[in-house]
Amino acid sequence: MSVPKYHELMRPLLDLIADGRARNLREASQELAERLALTDEDLAEILPSGHSRYLNRVGWAKSGLNKTGLIESCGRGLFRISEKGCAALPDLPFQLDRKYFETRGMGSWKAVASPDPDAPGISLGAEPDETLTPEEQIDETLAEIQEALEQEVLTQLRSINPASFERFVVRLLAAMGYGVGEVTGRSGDGGIDGVIYEDRLKLDRIYLQAKRWADAPVGGPDINGFLGALAKHGANRGVFVTTSRFTQDARRAVELPHLRLVLIDGEELARLAVEHNVGVSLKRRIELKRLDSDFFDDL
Repeated sequence: MSVPKYHELMRPLLDLIADGRARNLREASQELAERLALTDEDLAEILPSGHSRYLNRVGWAKSGLNKTGLIESCGRGLFRISEKGCAALPDLPFQLDRKYFETRGMGSWKAVASPDPDAPGISLGAEPDETLTPEEQIDETLAEIQEALEQEVLTQLRSINPASFERFVVRLLAAMGYGVGEVTGRSGDGGIDGVIYEDRLKLDRIYLQAKRWADAPVGGPDINGFLGALAKHGANRGVFVTTSRFTQDARRAVELPHLRLVLIDGEELARLAVEHNVGVSLKRRIELKRLDSDFFDDL
């Protein structure tokens, strides 16, 4: 089975701790996973933030139960079912969620904030998906904003002139840590638009080809032309960058054991630009904090 939504874990978690024994979150999570027969694959699911999806959802299920007073803390990161929880358990439905508790005046719930109204491509009319934890809602919103930004970057790159695009590619590779570069694209350049120097003596070089195309894909003949240019320079390393895409023939053309040729299409180019802060600027930084139980244990 897949990892249950956080509200689907509320009742199973409450049933687990109905024995009255105090547990910490990790211990309860392990026992609950066994009860639910979750697989190693289920438990290995990771959120974009890098945290375990399962542990995140169990944590939010515990938080929801804590709001209602059905569980209580009992020191050093431990929790157990409360007297209120013991009394309510026999009458609780198997499916617990926020609406159930709200209609009975149990706990105080707040909606996750709406996305940034200035962010492109975000629908503000949609209701938050309450089957996701607040952290997962944040991750999904950030992913949507990221996707919209990448599309904006790609659209902008397709609108600039070829010379500017070549300079952009050189700056991007430099920002990625591949060394200092220069644009060489000019008449008689032999199909080389730029060079990245990986050392100060310019002994190690990566040759670039940049195609600012909107719709036409890069095909096998284009790649073969670049391979010929590399051969003239006695080089075996190159990067071919385009704002469009590569055909299957183009991708097959670089499958040569003696060459190290990387293809970067428009989508990958925009993603790398955003990741390495080339052509974009920081608008706002958001910090997500959690309780530091170790701090309080050491007091």
